[in-house]
Amino acid sequence: MLTTTEAFGEAPAPSLHWGSLAFPDQYSTLTTGLTLDRYTPTDGGGAKYDSTVPNTLGFNLITFSWTQHWGEQWSGWSTNLTAGISPTSNEPSEFLQNKFIHQLRHLPPVPTVQPRQDTDVMVDGSVTRWLPLIHSRDLFLGGGFSVGTIYQEWFLRTGIRRLQVTPTLYSGDWGTVSVRTSVLGRVSLQEDGAVLHATKQTSRIVQPALAIGQYATNSKGETVPTWEIEVALTWDSGIFVNGVGQSRKQFFWSAAITGGPVRFETWNDSLGNLSKTDFGPTYGASLTVDMFRLIN
Repeated sequence: MLTTTEAFGEAPAPSLHWGSLAFPDQYSTLTTGLTLDRYTPTDGGGAKYDSTVPNTLGFNLITFSWTQHWGEQWSGWSTNLTAGISPTSNEPSEFLQNKFIHQLRHLPPVPTVQPRQDTDVMVDGSVTRWLPLIHSRDLFLGGGFSVGTIYQEWFLRTGIRRLQVTPTLYSGDWGTVSVRTSVLGRVSLQEDGAVLHATKQTSRIVQPALAIGQYATNSKGETVPTWEIEVALTWDSGIFVNGVGQSRKQFFWSAAITGGPVRFETWNDSLGNLSKTDFGPTYGASLTVDMFRLIN
């Protein structure tokens, strides 16, 4: 299944429960773009996903995300506000899933079941404290919220972001090339929304990531990727529940490519079955542009 996100700009809800990168922005951003998140209650083989959500969901989130790293007395703190509005429908995620990805991989098409046709809105906010380990913004801890028509959530998160784990591999006009690692732990309280009528009350997410890129220092003294390729694995204790209220635990993979102000990310729940099948129920992708970097 499919989803895309970033340059960076924090991922809008519900993408992180679909498998997207869930890290806070390490530098100031003002991004806009399109994020697709799809859910299907059955797979290409006709097997039903054990969940209380009976219909296909195709979120087409037009997103805006602003992260500000503050100075002076608020040095070491950042805030984020992300908003997305979605004309929720079966397309274009059905076309990308069945006519592109599944045809390319010679997989059976995934059937559509009474797709939701409505307008959905989500608003996310967070506050993050950054602490030094090797560099000034290696460690983070903070919390935030997601509210809207899909579901409601209040969360705490902590971890390490882009900690350099190799010596400099190359140095040039665009910065230095190195390998960097990240890890995130996240806990949250969740409430039902107009779309997800039965969510698990609590959720836990663990997400390690590894990236290689060329990193430079901007005019604000922030380290930003000139280009970057990042992959991540995610374990989510689940936002979906089955008929008896048990959470549907899920593993995901995600991959992101950044080039200047443009970032593409895709995520999928086919971890462990990537070479054989895509059994569902979720996938997503995102394409965003960072206006701060575009202007500068």
